[in-house]
Amino acid sequence: MCLFKMNNIYLLLVGCTCATYSLAVSADSTFQESNHIDPFLGLTFSSSVNTEYGFDDNVFNQHDDHIIGSDFYFLNPSISIVGKRNTKDFGFYYSGNYRKYNNDVLSYRGESDQNYKDHNLMGVFTWELGFRHHLELLANYDIGHEALGTGVTNGFYFSDENPSKKYATFDLFNITSPIQKINKKVNIKYIYGAKDAKGNIVFDLSQDRLDYDILSSYTSAFNTYLNDENMTETDANVTFKHQYTDRTRFDYKLIYKNYNYKDNQRDNDDFIIAFSFISQITGKSKIEATVSKVQKKMQGDDFYSINWNVSYKLQPTDYSTLFVKSKSEVKEPENTGDFIQSFENSITWKHQFLGHITSSLSYKHISDKYQIRERTDRYDNVVFNLHYLFRPKIEFIFDYQYALFHTNNSTDPVFINGENYERRLGYEKNQFGLSVKVAI
Repeated sequence: MCLFKMNNIYLLLVGCTCATYSLAVSADSTFQESNHIDPFLGLTFSSSVNTEYGFDDNVFNQHDDHIIGSDFYFLNPSISIVGKRNTKDFGFYYSGNYRKYNNDVLSYRGESDQNYKDHNLMGVFTWELGFRHHLELLANYDIGHEALGTGVTNGFYFSDENPSKKYATFDLFNITSPIQKINKKVNIKYIYGAKDAKGNIVFDLSQDRLDYDILSSYTSAFNTYLNDENMTETDANVTFKHQYTDRTRFDYKLIYKNYNYKDNQRDNDDFIIAFSFISQITGKSKIEATVSKVQKKMQGDDFYSINWNVSYKLQPTDYSTLFVKSKSEVKEPENTGDFIQSFENSITWKHQFLGHITSSLSYKHISDKYQIRERTDRYDNVVFNLHYLFRPKIEFIFDYQYALFHTNNSTDPVFINGENYERRLGYEKNQFGLSVKVAI
């Protein structure tokens, strides 16, 4: 696998800049959803569908062997239903992601199928209980997947011969398709204070549950591993929002997070104190900054960290915007007990020209540093989008994505059912597609 070369990134940035540079027209031309109003119930319906044809040159996110490329077909339908009754607003939303690859990989055990069908359902309800009392309820049900070579199978690979138990191969655990998972989230939020008041207090309680799909086709060892990865996150936080001026706001937060696993040894808690500063510096620039102190309490150790999340938006013209972001956070420990301090930096440029063509170019770098063992992971991502609004309800989109995952410990083992299995960590991939989005 070729390592990431910054010269290539510079060439890409210069090329995209030259391709999108022109005398801009300050027109706000964006895709418009079709709204249909039910005359009996007063509900508003809208829907759209996005169809795409593309190519992925590393479907299985492999380090070296079995790097398989494939073209694919993609379908993304979405439906929304919203309504209002006096001081109550509610909405129901559905989106689906369907992808079919034309090529699969063959190993000594047969063929692998990477096609998937994802579904997301979300309901939102808001209620103005009075001048100073506001209630928000949200429920989300997501049926998704993890592509092979990522997530719980990060570093797994295919073998051309009967695999040894010392190596994490898909064949050894009978894994032939993406790992299915279900996310269920509920959130309740109570806001005290008038909407235009200088101060508001927000009480927020949520629970997010992740469940991996246990299949009979997997080996018992891998099913045990998946079961131990199931997790329930419960968050409770209190936020005091102070609108200092028309342009500046301060937020003071107290946050508690509880992570509960099937494997009780992995349970842990976060206690967070955070301060946020949000300011519209000028009519063309805005900054949002959060600094937090985190105490992570685990079974055998405590960890303290000072984190931040700073983003800056510069919009010198109506048709061109620059976003810069820097972020630090503590990620959840792996099943080995190690925990990760993650650093992220990114830059995004959006530009509109000719009134109906919009381009977006972004670069993101993530560095994950493990605190116990000697391991550092680096992720580099480049995304380029070009949107052409053919009609207000018809849009053509070209999308290109480059991803590189590199680590200084490419054979770092994974712990499965009492044994260590050596992996092949790291991959490089390119993906591009051409799609059309239509409002229905």
